[in-house]
Amino acid sequence: MKTNTRLITLAMAITALLGSGTLMAVTPAPMPGPIAFATYDTNSDGKVSVEEFYAARNARIGERAKQGRMMKNLGNAPAFEQFDADGDGYLSENELLKGQMNHMLQQRMSRPMGPMAGAGRAAPGRASFADFDRNGDGVVTAEEFAETRAARQADKAAQRYPMRNAGSAPSFESYDRNGDGRLTPDEFVPGQRF
Repeated sequence: MKTNTRLITLAMAITALLGSGTLMAVTPAPMPGPIAFATYDTNSDGKVSVEEFYAARNARIGERAKQGRMMKNLGNAPAFEQFDADGDGYLSENELLKGQMNHMLQQRMSRPMGPMAGAGRAAPGRASFADFDRNGDGVVTAEEFAETRAARQADKAAQRYPMRNAGSAPSFESYDRNGDGRLTPDEFVPGQRF
């Protein structure tokens, strides 16, 4: 009898709260990972100024603070100048992406190895521009790209790494933004899986 009374009381309380709208609205958390270029580029001019860069970063920090989220490595956040490869005072989408990828790789490399480090397979290595530029001429042709990718995949297969997404790997053309048939270092994204 007491259980039924408690259940009825609980059901009435929930109904009253739902009816009165006093339950807190759930606000979605910001997307994890790096901030998107479009979020930085508030005036949609195709480039990110110093002011836009820090305004977007501060807004993200503010959102996370309101949610009570931990602010790990906030002191290690890269400066605008670390992303501005050409030093023109603005970030292109490619500069931002490269900077974010470099920062994430540096963060991963600086993490201490846990107690299970070495257990199982290590993550496959990441490719550098030099890995693909087989003849060292400063550009990667479609042939060099295909040969290097095939060699890397064969090496991974020989080491018994799972090849889950090999068939859906991006094409050479998807990286060749200007369509000239050659990848330059600025088109090559460090840390990208090839």
